Amino acid sequence: MARDFGTIKVMVGDLVKQRGLSASELSDLTGLSRPTCYKLMRGQIRRIELSTLARLVHLFEVPVGSILWYQEPGKDSGPGDIG
Repeated sequence: MARDFGTIKVMVGDLVKQRGLSASELSDLTGLSRPTCYKLMRGQIRRIELSTLARLVHLFEVPVGSILWYQEPGKDSGPGDIG
C-alpha cells in the first residue's frame, strides 16, 4: 500500500501574474527556456533544480516558501488559506 506524503506545489504562476510578466519576460530575466517557464507558470514541473529555484528567489525577491508550497495529504487548502 502506497503512503501519501502530500505534494509540493509550484507557485510561480501566481508570482508571475502579480508582477504582470509573460513567459518570454520570465525567460529573459532568469535565463530559463521559454518551455520551462511555461511549465513553471502552469505548475507542471515534476522536479526543480536548486539553481532554477535560486534564480526565481532572486528575481522575485521572495523566500523559497513563496515559490514552493507543501500540500498536506487529503487537504485542499493553499497558501492563502492559512489561519
